[in-house]
Amino acid sequence: MGKRQNAFDFIRLLAALSVAVEHSVHHLDARFLWHTQHDSLWFNGGVSTFFILSGMMIYKSAARCSSDGRPWSDFYQNRALRIVPAIYVYFVILVLLLLLTGVIAPGVILSLQMALFAGSNLALAPVWSPPFLDDFGIGVVNGSLWTIPVEVSFYVIVPLIVILARKFGSRIMLVMTLAFAGAGVVVYGAAGATASTALPWKLYGVTFVPYLWWFAIGIAWVFLWPKVRKSGWLALACIVVYFLLEKLPLSTGLSFTVDAVAAIPLSYSVIWFGYFAPSVFGAVASRLGDLSFSAYIWHMIVVNYLVTWGAREWDVDGNVLVLLVLAVTIVLAWLSWHFVERPALRRKRYTSAAAGADAGGSTSGDVPKAARRGSPDV
Repeated sequence: MGKRQNAFDFIRLLAALSVAVEHSVHHLDARFLWHTQHDSLWFNGGVSTFFILSGMMIYKSAARCSSDGRPWSDFYQNRALRIVPAIYVYFVILVLLLLLTGVIAPGVILSLQMALFAGSNLALAPVWSPPFLDDFGIGVVNGSLWTIPVEVSFYVIVPLIVILARKFGSRIMLVMTLAFAGAGVVVYGAAGATASTALPWKLYGVTFVPYLWWFAIGIAWVFLWPKVRKSGWLALACIVVYFLLEKLPLSTGLSFTVDAVAAIPLSYSVIWFGYFAPSVFGAVASRLGDLSFSAYIWHMIVVNYLVTWGAREWDVDGNVLVLLVLAVTIVLAWLSWHFVERPALRRKRYTSAAAGADAGGSTSGDVPKAARRGSPDV
């Protein structure tokens, strides 16, 4: 059987756009289809989906690096090529836009605050919003980017997880990783509302520890997927269970823990759709390019500009406003992919999508054919 075209790029783009819709509805006070900022009838699992797929794909990439006998520097170069060019170009263009549109004065460029702002972005920890942007949009320049340092910290630890699997076997590795990840969820959930206010908890919240559970689920599926039943009906049932769990009225701390539980059925549905969706979904993503990362990066800049320009008071239907955000975001993402990200990725030293690629560093070294077919690139 020939290689199957998977739909993972499409899923990631859908996840990014679901986040964009949620933020647009909330910050623009706009109604989109049935969704308003006062209800929860929307898919809020975009970030969870990213982390789950990241666990599966990044682990495969690291395992391939190890099985090929490559230095870990090759793995980290691949990871840097995936995110650094997009983030750096984003930052440069953002500063130029802010200058050209009069949001910031030219004198700000030489200020200490700008130096710190630049440093946080260039260090791949763009979680600080400088005071000179307090009047821009919602007052936080791009709060969505808290996921960047989390993702980078995943990159730091995943070689250790691969080494653990090689040394002790995949079963022990999964037990240890999931146990540690579960403890991270419980600790962060117990912090509750304090986690969003106290500085130590804020720092904790931009590391891999609270979110390793989602990443670890993705790793687990590398080994479990060839062994489980593949059923569209089961995938549908799992997504229904996910929505039921997500819509429970819970406190902040308990909600985080339930989110972790809900990630299990969500992960099955996401991976099933990735491998078994109609080929049109993979074809659409292939034609557009992998726009998910840059769509996620840019959408809040679009939202912030619309807020700054008074879009909340415009006599415009909310559906139109949200569609405008999505349209501009997709254009920016397309430009980023075709002129920044894809050229950078051509410099990768290896890919986990090659024919017969290692699907996760199984201890025997043999990779089931079902795991090879349609293996998503990273």
